[in-house]
Amino acid sequence: KNWTASYLGNFVGSLILAYLAYKSGTLGAGPGAVNIATAKCSLPWDVAFVRGILCNWLVCMAVYMASGCSTMIGKMTAVWFPISAFVALGLDHSVANMFIIPLGMMRGAEISIAAMFTKNLIPVTLGNIVGGALCVMMPYGTTLGSWFQKKD
Repeated sequence: KNWTASYLGNFVGSLILAYLAYKSGTLGAGPGAVNIATAKCSLPWDVAFVRGILCNWLVCMAVYMASGCSTMIGKMTAVWFPISAFVALGLDHSVANMFIIPLGMMRGAEISIAAMFTKNLIPVTLGNIVGGALCVMMPYGTTLGSWFQKKD
């Protein structure tokens, strides 16, 4: 229930932001959003899935590291490096793609709504879930939490 509401809320908000960015007239004539959206929807399913795993692994690590910091500069530094790495590596996060792919479509990318979901958002979202749950939450839960421990 919470994931559904969060996913839909992020999707609606991303569409609104993409529309406002498109209508603002501040993006210039460059083909950046079109090229990015086209490239993201041209990936093989397994590549999009793996990029989703790696991306959310970094995003969740950023959140965990920031939560362990007591100062704002510490939190900013903790978030900066993993998020910069995911952007520099060209990894895929479902919420970021909810913005950039529709923006590319508004600017002329020849991508159907079905292709946006089947070629990107579905595999990336599933990869994001695996990256967050199996690569971050499970190791932390087993080593620092009480997962898999016998209850007395």
